[in-house]
Amino acid sequence: MATIRRGFTLIELLTVIAISAILLTLIVIPLFQSFNLTRQAQALSDAQSRGRELTERIAREIGNAVAVRGPGRVETTLNGSAAQVPGGSLVISLPRVTPTGNVLTPRQDVDILLPNCKLDLLNAASGSIEFDASGNPIFRDPVTGKIDPTLRNPKGQVGLPVTPGQTLVRWFIGRRDPLTPYTNPYDGLLMSRSGSRDNLYVLYRAEVQPRVLVGGVYQTNPEFFEPDPADPSGQTPLLDDPRFFEPNRSPDGSIITNDTKADRIRNWQRVARVQNELSRYDMVQTLYDRARGTVQNTNGVPEVLPLVQFRPSRMSNDAAQSQVALRLGEESDSSRGVGADVFTTQLGSWSGATVRTWPRGWNAGDANANEYLVGRADARNGLPGAPPGFSIYVFDPDTASDDYLAGREVFDVSTYDRLTATGARYPFSQALQAANVRSGWLADAKLRSLFLPYTLDSTRGKITASFGINEVGDPSVAPNPSNPDNLPEVATVDPANPDVYTPVNDPDLTGDFWADKFSYINRRFNKATQMWTQDQGANTAGIAGMDVSMLHRFIDLRVTPNADGTPSPLDPQFGFRGAIVPGSETVYGPDQTPGPNYGLTIRYLRVNGTPGPNQYRINYSDMREPDYSVWFSGSALSGFNPNTYNPQNFISAFIQPQFKAGYLQLNSDANAPLAPGAVRVSYRFQFTGDGSSTGNRTDTFAVDYDSRELMSVLLTIRNYPQSNLPNPQSVTLRATAKVRNFIR
Repeated sequence: MATIRRGFTLIELLTVIAISAILLTLIVIPLFQSFNLTRQAQALSDAQSRGRELTERIAREIGNAVAVRGPGRVETTLNGSAAQVPGGSLVISLPRVTPTGNVLTPRQDVDILLPNCKLDLLNAASGSIEFDASGNPIFRDPVTGKIDPTLRNPKGQVGLPVTPGQTLVRWFIGRRDPLTPYTNPYDGLLMSRSGSRDNLYVLYRAEVQPRVLVGGVYQTNPEFFEPDPADPSGQTPLLDDPRFFEPNRSPDGSIITNDTKADRIRNWQRVARVQNELSRYDMVQTLYDRARGTVQNTNGVPEVLPLVQFRPSRMSNDAAQSQVALRLGEESDSSRGVGADVFTTQLGSWSGATVRTWPRGWNAGDANANEYLVGRADARNGLPGAPPGFSIYVFDPDTASDDYLAGREVFDVSTYDRLTATGARYPFSQALQAANVRSGWLADAKLRSLFLPYTLDSTRGKITASFGINEVGDPSVAPNPSNPDNLPEVATVDPANPDVYTPVNDPDLTGDFWADKFSYINRRFNKATQMWTQDQGANTAGIAGMDVSMLHRFIDLRVTPNADGTPSPLDPQFGFRGAIVPGSETVYGPDQTPGPNYGLTIRYLRVNGTPGPNQYRINYSDMREPDYSVWFSGSALSGFNPNTYNPQNFISAFIQPQFKAGYLQLNSDANAPLAPGAVRVSYRFQFTGDGSSTGNRTDTFAVDYDSRELMSVLLTIRNYPQSNLPNPQSVTLRATAKVRNFIR
């Protein structure tokens, strides 16, 4: 009997396979999709965790730092052209695209500027330094107490008071491999999608020593920095190069990997640590048109958004606070009209400052009194005929509406700072004249009455509105070796005839009191005394009713020029509202005390009463003037105008100066003339305050600025979970931190 074999037919098998395929499709594909969703969720969670950790760490390091570096403007190159970029910027390279936004082939990389993408923190000084017999530094491990040759800077406890150390912490954006081009195989915007290894921009943190000790002298650390060209000594590193992590390129656009710049980049890569993941994380975002998939660009340069920004906080209309103008022990009856010469804002570490000054008497409703001053830099800086940088302008709201661009330049602050830094002569005069050459403002009496110059200390957030008299002079005239600071001085006697006379025994008092022979302190006093004595009987000079105690030996600093003949900034001919900074003056003259030191130059002592030998009394600002008609008759008053200085009028030359800023009264005992020699005066002058007896100190400073003392960190973590999901995951976090150890 035959055996019957049972089985599936081909149709049955095909049916089962089809059903199985359908079931697998319904089950497996959603399973894989769930894996993708899980991966996306995990990527989002990782991005949140990493972003929170990074923002907290950056904020903590900012708080522990002594200062955040960041100059106003930095010179560099962009695509072969010279450019000035904001401090804290970086230059990166990305592939060029066509004007329509498509990828350009063959590939050409272009420079792109990313502002606020570099954060430099100055750490506090810590530990101590020892030196060996050759003067080389020795760094000792404070834990073991032994010398550690691997240390490059002192290690240990922070020294108090807190001061900046030699360590710089830098956070910045750079390619994972800086010596190879940018590669993003995920989104297909700047290059085709592929399975090749990515080379994205990542976030780095590095801690380096900009300077190293060589033979006991700090020099630029060549491993990480090149010397600043502005310092020929080589001791100052170039800290603000926005291209420090971008290698040089050959004319064909290829990266040069065998020069000094490439070696420095490798050194940076060696000490820097990537703060996000090594792969699939990108710190720049290319902007593109979603509908067309084309890259937004400017003349083929892609527009990108940096995903980390270290932004200084913006302070608007911060009213600068005036500091103490006169301290205890420096009392003076002329101090009522003295204003402060130093003003400070709430925060320091300025950048991009605009200073507005409303002078006393400002009235917005009066077209003749609504002018104010604006200190600023603008886009025209550096162009032919334009200021080089920050300048002070007088702005009239009646003629223009934008004080960022309009106004008459009256003081070139950038030129003043540059000349001061280089030790050039007379920076105040040169800064004043630099502005006058461009604007011709000195010919305008109204502008002279509003003139209120100042300098800025951006680091400390301070405005200083005073200058040294040694900063005034003619740079074309070589200074006298015996008076290198070009200070004003007046001789007590004629050097050709150094005999000392009193009003009683002076042999020659003939002639007018304004003659050259009466320009010396003793003889001028003798002549005035003779005029008063003779007028007691004849009463022809109109000064007979004056109290003889009002005749002084004195120096009128307003009309006493500097040694090279340059007029004083207090000179009435200019119409400036100047005053002397209280306590800033130093007076040197011949010793008036009989003995072995008689006639030797010594420093005089300031008093508030009647000065005696080796003493002086000074007016810091204008005082309330009396009714001159009480003391003087018509003969003296006929040629006197209280608003105009007249050296040939007795009241204007001898009496009125006693109530003006810059009046320096000396020993006026008629029987004790000054010893032969010269009285030399150094002082600081200012234009703030009312400068008069009313004491109306209404000069107001308001500053708009970005402060690096209070930093904002804006961080976006953007990663690509996997290659078949081109849309990245993004998480944005923000933190704010104040530099707690900032020294002002």
